[in-house]
Amino acid sequence: MDDAALLARLVAELDHPNATRLGQALLALISSGELPPGQKLPPIRTVADQLGMSPAAVGQSWTLLRTRGIIETKTRGGTTVIGPPRSQRPQRFSQLNEVVEHTRVDLGRPLPDPRLLPDLGRALAEVGRRSHGLNLSDPPPITPQLREALAGHWPFETDDVVAVHRGIDGVEHALTALVAKGDAVAVEDPTVPRVLDILDRIGARVIPIGWLDDGPDLRELMRAFHSGAKLFVLQPNGHSPTGRSVSDAWLDEAAELVRRSEAHVIEFDNFPLLHPARKTLGVAVPEATVLIEGYSHSHGPDIQVAVMGGPREVIARVEQQIAYSHRWVSRVLQDALAVLLASDEASATVRAAANEYQRRHAQARGWFIARGFAVPEATSAPSLWIPVVDDALVVERLAARGIGVLPGQVFERRRAARRHVHVNGGLPFDEQLQYFAQIADAADEVAEALLADRRERYRAENAAAGARADGGADGGRADSEPTAGRGAARAPRGYGK
Repeated sequence: MDDAALLARLVAELDHPNATRLGQALLALISSGELPPGQKLPPIRTVADQLGMSPAAVGQSWTLLRTRGIIETKTRGGTTVIGPPRSQRPQRFSQLNEVVEHTRVDLGRPLPDPRLLPDLGRALAEVGRRSHGLNLSDPPPITPQLREALAGHWPFETDDVVAVHRGIDGVEHALTALVAKGDAVAVEDPTVPRVLDILDRIGARVIPIGWLDDGPDLRELMRAFHSGAKLFVLQPNGHSPTGRSVSDAWLDEAAELVRRSEAHVIEFDNFPLLHPARKTLGVAVPEATVLIEGYSHSHGPDIQVAVMGGPREVIARVEQQIAYSHRWVSRVLQDALAVLLASDEASATVRAAANEYQRRHAQARGWFIARGFAVPEATSAPSLWIPVVDDALVVERLAARGIGVLPGQVFERRRAARRHVHVNGGLPFDEQLQYFAQIADAADEVAEALLADRRERYRAENAAAGARADGGADGGRADSEPTAGRGAARAPRGYGK
């Protein structure tokens, strides 16, 4: 729909236009797809003249749509449609649950191996023996025992810390404290699906930052900061879903960029004590960095405790949110984590688990590479980011066999040129080999089926071209038939990383 058609439509539909009615009319056209994402809207003054409204009233309509993330306005680029309002339902999280619910073997989610966890029962018993001060109606944001236990391993000097329920709860608290509806937020792409769900619920304008070999693309991050983003959300260690970690050179350049832009950074890490080396922007820019560390993978999902550290004003806002919603973390669980963090025996168990997870991941990655998949090397996280021709078809084919892996699309804000599935590489290799073989077979089958379909369409198009040529020489049939390239069906699934 061009400008003239849009204006004619609005004139016909709005007898007595005002800011609310104009906003509703545009929302209806955007929701129906008649105004698709990427289409530019006419200038405010042009709309005002055509509808007999004041420019201020039209601008008010634009503001209403912009705060809901439906349109965006750039200083020199005009106003562009982003798309219809997003559902408050956590769509990506729901997709992940559907995969798990309909399969008997969950190979997609990065769950810990219970056999590699320290003894939580002994820690709880120790807390029980220190029975004084339990069952307080107003527990502290973080217990003194946990605060003391953290002092030995927190990676940078920070103003304050607070306990939250697991890592994703901390991310939600930090985003709620720092982001308002319509704010621009730079987010690594791909990223954890629930981070995107949270930002959609808040109504933030997400600016995706692609991952390169050494970290998120700094050129894209610089452009995001220039376009108004004042917050960057990332995982510098064991990035999910690729498993990569940032380089030291990346940290230096990113820190300078954050400093110049006066932006905040939210870092989250669900495997903090499993990394051979920990990377964080907090060392260089502690005044701008909010770090959330989760301990479910290293110390057990039933711990249900993560810790957030950062600038005092941010932590104070989070404490207010916790108090308001009564979402404080059990002192028993906080102190149980403190006991485990301070225990030499538990720490040795965690170190052994870290080595075992890395050994298992190396085995699984080596096996998939031998089968022709270009899998990125993970530094410490369990993620296997496996390239395939079509992630949805591979997931569907495996689900029919009772095997659950996660489609790459739920991790992506913008669809990547290459498709991937996510697999937990921290599982015992020998126990999972039969399932890994089925993943590789399913990827092969999908690649071969799509190649056969492509060849058939090519033949049909050539035959049609020959018929149209009305007996001409070759009707274009001299072109070579499409092939899968090197390694036949393996090439499409193993494009790059």
